Amino acid sequence: MSVRSYAVDGLLIDAGLASSEGHVVEFARRHSVRRAVITHHHEDHSGNARAMLDAGVAVEASSATAALVRRGFGIRLYQHMMWGAAPRANVSVFAANVVETERHRFEVIEAPGHCDDQVVLYERAEGWLFSGDAFLASRIKYFRADEDFAATLASLRRLCALPFDALYCAHRPVVTGGKAALTKKLDQLVTLEGEVRGLYARGLSLGEVARRTLGREDLWLYLWTAGDVSRRNLVRSIVHGPVRRPDTVVG
Repeated sequence: MSVRSYAVDGLLIDAGLASSEGHVVEFARRHSVRRAVITHHHEDHSGNARAMLDAGVAVEASSATAALVRRGFGIRLYQHMMWGAAPRANVSVFAANVVETERHRFEVIEAPGHCDDQVVLYERAEGWLFSGDAFLASRIKYFRADEDFAATLASLRRLCALPFDALYCAHRPVVTGGKAALTKKLDQLVTLEGEVRGLYARGLSLGEVARRTLGREDLWLYLWTAGDVSRRNLVRSIVHGPVRRPDTVVG
């Protein structure tokens, strides 16, 4: 899966993978980046926070994200192999819930679900939503074990109420029709929740509910991630909620 950082008016949105440090630093230099913001702590978003600081770029995040990036956080073996760890970095906390550049004003909106500390950046005048990992795709079949379905649904409802067209996802951008794409994801998850709760109430196991609603588990993905990314995790999060990673709990 590709990972994107965005530069607009001297602002870098998300810092990408540490393994892509040279590319990201050069991208930031080319676009005269003076300030960077991180939407959430995951290593594919915060990986070059330290490199940005070393390059003289101010880096900011929410208080929860900043705490995790400052102290460091553990990742699974498959994440090490796929992404690589994010170095610790002494990032600053947003001074307000707005990030302003010379030409633009970005509202910082909390959007938990994918992880507890996620925020998105919304440029109301332009109709831009920089969504971090709040989108990913219009149809979702897998969750990480720590993803929170109820929080995801609440965040999607809040974001879908905003007027916007361009959806700048870190992995799958939708330059036009972004609101429709995000609404499609919301509708799919609402329908899925009803189906899952109905089947589970009939006494079916989580695995059987997942098979009936989402199809058979992708064995390769399940084994590669040691079960951390699976269809069953999505069903379990609907029924029971997420399984928290102790080292990513702030406070």
